[in-house]
Amino acid sequence: MSRPKSQQRFLIQAESCLTHNAYANLSQINCPTFVIGGGVDQIVGGAEVQHDLADSIKNSTLHIYPDLGHGAYAEAKDFGERIYKFFSKRQ
Repeated sequence: MSRPKSQQRFLIQAESCLTHNAYANLSQINCPTFVIGGGVDQIVGGAEVQHDLADSIKNSTLHIYPDLGHGAYAEAKDFGERIYKFFSKRQ
């Protein structure tokens, strides 16, 4: 982990993480959306939360790495390739 560049910015972001809730607005998203992450992510909430997210967004695609956590983007060898394929088929 690295040190935050600004303690004030870190505190603002931490407060936002604790208080921001846009769940009620997810149904307003109309563009194709890719929900991707780890099934045991303890930051976002794991597979159940990601399923809820995808179910709440029209036109969404869901991929869960069952055994990975919040660092799935760095741990899954095909993470970038999956994202590339998602956007490539949207052109």
